[in-house]
Amino acid sequence: MDTLLIFFLGASLGSFLGLVLDRFPEKSIIWPGSQCDNCGKALAIRDLIPILSEVANGFACRFCGEKLPVSYCLLELASGLAFLLGWTRLLSWTQVFLILVSLLLSLYDLKGQNYPLVIILLAGLTLFLLEGGNTPVLVLLLLGILAQILPLGIGEGDLYYLAFLALALDLYSLLWIIQLGSLLAILFIISRKEKRAVPFLPFLSLAYLLELVLLRMS
Repeated sequence: MDTLLIFFLGASLGSFLGLVLDRFPEKSIIWPGSQCDNCGKALAIRDLIPILSEVANGFACRFCGEKLPVSYCLLELASGLAFLLGWTRLLSWTQVFLILVSLLLSLYDLKGQNYPLVIILLAGLTLFLLEGGNTPVLVLLLLGILAQILPLGIGEGDLYYLAFLALALDLYSLLWIIQLGSLLAILFIISRKEKRAVPFLPFLSLAYLLELVLLRMS
């Protein structure tokens, strides 16, 4: 019973992150209440149960039949699993926090190749209070500021994300993530017929997740 409770607690947080992704910064995340973006119908409690409501409604609005992005359900599922791993101590709660922030920023980057800086600032401040700062964080922050002025071949948002990770990771892990993320991005670009810019942050996030898996296996 505790396992189920923890999972749905995490999934509920994932549902809230999906709301943030859908509305912020263009709209308020508080008002109006949850509603269908297509028909405007207010959603009842039965429509707001993480994962279960989406599956029961066939990943569509119960009123107008508009299809819902599967990414929201995946975010709820991933958040629920992350909470379970934290509860069972397979991951630290700091790692769970890093995963959730990484997922949210990755979805923002996939959506519009940017993300609200206030999110990384708040997340970074929280982690700074828990973990403290270090030299790589300062260097990456300065590079992020520089990237807003000069073309460095990497976006400032990616550098700020790496600075966020550096609050909890050592330099060796950080370099590993950069190299693995770059390799994944290169392989993805090569595999595509259409050559256009792709967001880099999701590959860095995936590299972080892979690094966690490799650490558990070693």
